[in-house]
Amino acid sequence: MTVTDEQFGERIRVARERFHLTQQELGEFVGLSTADIDALERGTQDFGTGALMRIAYALGRNLREFFEDSFADSGALSALFRADVEIRDRHRLTRALQEGMAHALQFTSLEAMLGIRREALLPTAAGLADPGNFDEAVQQGEHIAATERLRLRLGEQSIDRIQHLLEMQGVGSMAAPLPDSVSGVMLFEARIGAFVLFNSAQPLTRRRFSIAHEYGHVLMDRHRLGCLSRIDARDDLIERRADAFAAAFLMPADGVRRIAARRSHARQPAMAVDREILQPSTVGMLHVAAVAQAFGVSRRSALRRLRNLQLVSMEEFEALRSEEARGVGQPYSTLLGLFNPPEADSRRESRGRLLGLACEAYRLEKISRGKLNEIGQLAGFERGAITRMVEALGME
Repeated sequence: MTVTDEQFGERIRVARERFHLTQQELGEFVGLSTADIDALERGTQDFGTGALMRIAYALGRNLREFFEDSFADSGALSALFRADVEIRDRHRLTRALQEGMAHALQFTSLEAMLGIRREALLPTAAGLADPGNFDEAVQQGEHIAATERLRLRLGEQSIDRIQHLLEMQGVGSMAAPLPDSVSGVMLFEARIGAFVLFNSAQPLTRRRFSIAHEYGHVLMDRHRLGCLSRIDARDDLIERRADAFAAAFLMPADGVRRIAARRSHARQPAMAVDREILQPSTVGMLHVAAVAQAFGVSRRSALRRLRNLQLVSMEEFEALRSEEARGVGQPYSTLLGLFNPPEADSRRESRGRLLGLACEAYRLEKISRGKLNEIGQLAGFERGAITRMVEALGME
């Protein structure tokens, strides 16, 4: 099948609308006028390959998709913007999604070259009904988290390499410069499989929570095709459910109880050890910091988990939260050696897998040196660094 100019233009229009871009906005992204975009969509004007590649990138596509016999609609993007088209700083969100989609498409393309079927690793969807209230949302999220930890045979252990864990479950991930109000994004469609973006500006512990939150969406909400997680979406039951999943997935109930109990026993007389494992009145900021240290989360997340497990009363929760707001918790974290390595370049961390796939494809002569350089630059590496890496690996 040969795609006519009119058909090509129609596909551009459909892809633009899925990104909720006006013709003027798309033109601004790619350096063309509104009249140019309009003419392209009507099939009355041709552009060079360079301009068309910029347009495809801006629409979260590979250019070749527009020329294939069948043109797949991007349901994930449509669902994502339909869910929250009025989000603040939408321009920044669009930029982050363009970058994320380009990464996801390249990732998927390299995997296909190397015979890797990531979709075969994806866990079965949970198949839950929407929660009817807050308590049901929490119960569903915690249940799926416990089930998933059991499936993965994690026991009570902390998850140290959560991006690697997601990758092993067929879920791609990437740090992206999302708006401050957005913690993460989940996308699911045939072109890219399951893919999550998380806000690169967040502190390390918050990023871990966001990745787990989006993994919850993959398991529980991928039938929605796209989920956008806003930091202030406290009344959204779907987001509440994903929060509950993330907390329980990162901080297993038995592990939290054991750590809190161990810290409590150090403060109790020896005869008290055989009594009730943990009384709410024994929990203080030291316990909060200990849970945070053990599972690589923030003290705020650890405190909320302690409350959800009813290890602190509401009054104690409020008192501890007030202490945390005053900075009382930090000395305890310092004392305990809280999991807090120097901040790494999360973009480069996220794209290491992409560069690794590209090197393997180059070694097998499935891509050219120019394509390797292009992918390396997408991954944030300079051309000189790629040259040195190729020489060091003996691939010249």
